[in-house]
Amino acid sequence: IDKYIYGVMATNAGTKPTALTLTEENIYDEIVKATEIMDDKGVPETDRSIIVPPAVYRLMKKCPDITMETDIGNDLRLKGVIAIVDGMSVIKIPAVRLPQDCGFLIAHPVATVAPVKLDEYKIHQDPPGISGELVEGRIVYDAFVRDNKKYAIYYQQNKAAA
Repeated sequence: IDKYIYGVMATNAGTKPTALTLTEENIYDEIVKATEIMDDKGVPETDRSIIVPPAVYRLMKKCPDITMETDIGNDLRLKGVIAIVDGMSVIKIPAVRLPQDCGFLIAHPVATVAPVKLDEYKIHQDPPGISGELVEGRIVYDAFVRDNKKYAIYYQQNKAAA
């Protein structure tokens, strides 16, 4: 479900600059450019999050302009926040859940709706041929980016280093 939602967000992002190779020297500048563009589009500054794969998070840790030693409360840690950069919560997501070559994705919650229409599970106790429980289930879900809020998503693709 997460992979699908992040894919929809990246595909329908209001701002998608040309792919570039992110490095420890340019990562902070690219993040600040993104927040500047979002500020100019009128995206609220509060509740923005930056989603990064582990490789980009490693670049952020090496960047001298970014200090990753911030105090994060336990309630934020439970939500996946590992740092705060330029006022945004940094959330590290495994690369397999993000679009291929994802550099970073900055989003505000107003842009995306991700309804779960059906979430049903049944547990069968000792069905024929199986000792124990058999769990069956199905989930029906989707994700939408609102056209009038698409600029609340900024997607930067990371071009592989040559």
